[in-house]
Amino acid sequence: MSKSLADIYRMEWFLTHVSDLPVTDNFAWVTGWTSDVDGENLRNKLDESDLQVILRFPQAPLRTTAPMVMNNPWWAKPFELFSGMLGTPSAEEADPSLLVAILVPLLFGYMFGDVGHGLVLASIGFALQKRFPITKILIANGVSSIIFGFLFGSIFGLEHIIPALWVHPIEQPLLVMAIPLIAGVIILTTGLALNAFEAYWRGDIAEWLKVDAAVFLMYLSLIALIGWSDSLYVFLIAFIWYLAGSFSLAERFGLVTVVSALGALVEHLFQLIINSISFVRVGAFALAHAGLSLAFFTMAESTDNILIAIIIMVIGNIIVILLEGLVVTIQTTRLILFEFFIRFLRGSGRMFMPLAAPSDKTEKGDNNG
Repeated sequence: MSKSLADIYRMEWFLTHVSDLPVTDNFAWVTGWTSDVDGENLRNKLDESDLQVILRFPQAPLRTTAPMVMNNPWWAKPFELFSGMLGTPSAEEADPSLLVAILVPLLFGYMFGDVGHGLVLASIGFALQKRFPITKILIANGVSSIIFGFLFGSIFGLEHIIPALWVHPIEQPLLVMAIPLIAGVIILTTGLALNAFEAYWRGDIAEWLKVDAAVFLMYLSLIALIGWSDSLYVFLIAFIWYLAGSFSLAERFGLVTVVSALGALVEHLFQLIINSISFVRVGAFALAHAGLSLAFFTMAESTDNILIAIIIMVIGNIIVILLEGLVVTIQTTRLILFEFFIRFLRGSGRMFMPLAAPSDKTEKGDNNG
C-alpha cells in the first residue's frame, strides 16, 4: 500500500513540476502525435525497453491541426499518390483513395484495353513492386487492361484471335465514346455528393443547401434534358432556389449582387458541362489505341516476308505500350485531378510523419585516428 501511495505522490510531483523539468539526467518530457489510437503498441514497446514512463493521451491543444493518417486497405494504398498531388485531406474532408483505386484502373483499362498490353504492364508492376511500391498501380491498371482487352477482343493489337465479349471499338465508335460520357456524369455527381458531406462535417450544410444544392440540381436537370424534356421545369425551380439562396447569403441586395450571383452560376454550370464532356476523351483514346494497333497490324499484313511482319508487330506493340501507355496515364491523372478532385478536395490537412525508431546497432568510430 505504501509503495502505491509513493508512486501516486511521485506522479503528482512530476505532473506538477514537469514544465520546469523538460530534460534532466534522469527525466525527459516528450510530447507529440501518434498513430497508435489506443496506445497499446506504444506502451508495449516502452515496456520492452525497460523504461520507467508515465504515458498520457490528453486532448489536442486548442487551435491545433492534428496530422492525418490515411487508413486505407493495402490495395488502395498506392492510390493515395493522387490525392497527395493536391495536398492531404483534412479531418473535415473525404479521403478519395478508395474511389480512386477503382476509378483509375477503370479509366486506364478502358483507354488501353488489350490483353497482351495489359499483361506486359502487370508483369512490369509485379517485377518492380518491391523496389518501387508505386508500380503497384501498374498491376491494377494492367489487370484492368486485360479485362477490357477481352471485352474489346484485342490481344497485342490483333482482333481476330479472341472474340470480343462486348464490342470492337473501331466497329462501334459512338457507343465506345458514349459510355465514358455517362461514367463522367456519375463521377462528377459523386464528387458533388462528397462536397455535400464535407459541408455537413464542417457545419456549413445550411449554406450548401442554399446555393450548392441548387447548382447540383440544375446540373442534373440539364443532363436529364437528353431524355426528359420536363426536367426543364426542375431547372427553373432550382434556378429560383439558387437566386433566393444567394440573396439570403449576401450582405446587401443590389444590382451587383444579382450580377455576381448570375456570373457565378454560369461559371459553375459551364464548368460542370465541360468537365462532363471531357470524359468523352476516354472513348476517343480507346479508339486511338485500337486504331494505332490496327495500323501496325495492317503494315505487317501488307508484307510477304514473315520475319519483317514479326519485326513490325514487335516494334509496333512496343511503341503502342510506351507511347499510348504514357498518354493514357497522363489523361487518367488529368481527369481525376481536374474533373473529379476539384469538386470536393481542398487538401487543407497535413500528413502524419512519424519519427524513425532508434537503431539497435551503434556504429563504432575508427580508433586508429
